[in-house]
Amino acid sequence: MGISINEGLCHGCKKLPEARCVVACPGNLIRMKDGGNLAVMREQADCWDCFACVKMCPVGAIDVVLPYELAGRDARLVPKLKKESIRWTLFVDGDPEQVFELATRVPEDLLENEQ
Repeated sequence: MGISINEGLCHGCKKLPEARCVVACPGNLIRMKDGGNLAVMREQADCWDCFACVKMCPVGAIDVVLPYELAGRDARLVPKLKKESIRWTLFVDGDPEQVFELATRVPEDLLENEQ
């Protein structure tokens, strides 16, 4: 698996000293380019699939890259941050297929910037 960063949505968390995804990545695999306005993966093959960056992105610019069996069916795994949980929705062929909700603590500043 891995991640994909949407260049059209990513703004590099420009109001912060470092982008949230850069700080969240335990493998130090995400870097900034274009003067700090765009996050990019250093090496996709090294991604640990922890998806910490996906969960931390306030604008939803980072998607989970799904295995071929699902990706071939236009599948996406999308997080939705809530105060006490993260809800993951698996969309297949454009329709919600499954929903997984996991308890967690979401920082208040991320909730204010929800999509």
